[in-house]
Amino acid sequence: MRIFELYLKRIVKRRLTLIFMVLLPILFTFMVVTQYNDATKVTLALYAPDPAVDSYVSAMLEKQDVTLIHAEDADSAIKSSANLGIVFSQTADELYASPDGMKIESYAKETNFNSKSLEVKLNSVFSSLQTLAKNAPDAGAFKQNMKLMEGSPAPIKVEPSILGNPHAVVLTSTFNMIVFIMLFLTMTNTLLFLGDKVHSTTERVLLTAKNKLSYYLQTVSVFAAIGVVQFLLMIALMSGAFGIDLELSASHLLLLVLAYGLLNVIAAGIGLLLVSRTTKQSTGRLLVTVVSLPLAMLGGTLWPSSIMPEGMQRFARILPTRWITELNTELFSGFSGNSGAVTTHFISLFGCAAVIFLLLTRVKTQDI
Repeated sequence: MRIFELYLKRIVKRRLTLIFMVLLPILFTFMVVTQYNDATKVTLALYAPDPAVDSYVSAMLEKQDVTLIHAEDADSAIKSSANLGIVFSQTADELYASPDGMKIESYAKETNFNSKSLEVKLNSVFSSLQTLAKNAPDAGAFKQNMKLMEGSPAPIKVEPSILGNPHAVVLTSTFNMIVFIMLFLTMTNTLLFLGDKVHSTTERVLLTAKNKLSYYLQTVSVFAAIGVVQFLLMIALMSGAFGIDLELSASHLLLLVLAYGLLNVIAAGIGLLLVSRTTKQSTGRLLVTVVSLPLAMLGGTLWPSSIMPEGMQRFARILPTRWITELNTELFSGFSGNSGAVTTHFISLFGCAAVIFLLLTRVKTQDI
């Protein structure tokens, strides 16, 4: 374990490197939390120029845990970044005169669970508004009844409920993004060994190892250990500091940590293979980019693999990044999961790591 201790101490002793090792997980966690909060918050942009209507609709929706954005005009409501934008241009008098002629303009930038649940809540509010208009003896009584209803419970309490983990999609996409981040960072970190290669430091370190396999096992373990610690720090921040419920059992969390540890082993191994092909930092960075980006894109870390052409999807099935993203889907689904698929993905990851170590042992000593 001398080589492992040597390289770990060298990395930790570099202040700038150590600072980045701590700050980057915190920065990425903040990005992840921001994405999660934006995706799970139900927001509505409302434009209702009549004060009585605006007050009633706002009061009813706030009881349904909807975050309201009061737009200044119709165009602002329609173009808002909220889950749904609505324009209710009719006044209370016009609504009383023709309850069945209620007209609402609405616009959703994308159809998702939040926008659909919001539509159900809006239907309950506007249905009760029509009922008040039809049953009121005159327009004044209609406005008075709206005022009284503002202090009463919501006519229909909509409780969103779906099978499995309600936030499976956003959590899966979030952790898929972490796959890309860790893949790129780990492969980039291996470029630190180019300096040792140029100054023949690696050759001297190799003399203390039993063989090339022992050297690579210890070297890759350094990056795997750092990656796992960073990943655990992100998990701790998400769960402890930001209060995000990952809805993972202890066994599923252990599987997730093991999977990301294997990802770091594979990424570090690929990085060291690339380092063996050059002595220039610029060429090394180019090789890392050329290899890591296709792995990330085809593996489904940046977008779902299902939207890619059939040929690309077939090729992606042999990529370790694809196995990790599919594991994310299984583990965050909220169901017991397909144990056969999970086992297959882990066997594939171990097999990929073994193949990479085999390739590393065949690298010429002068190229290490």
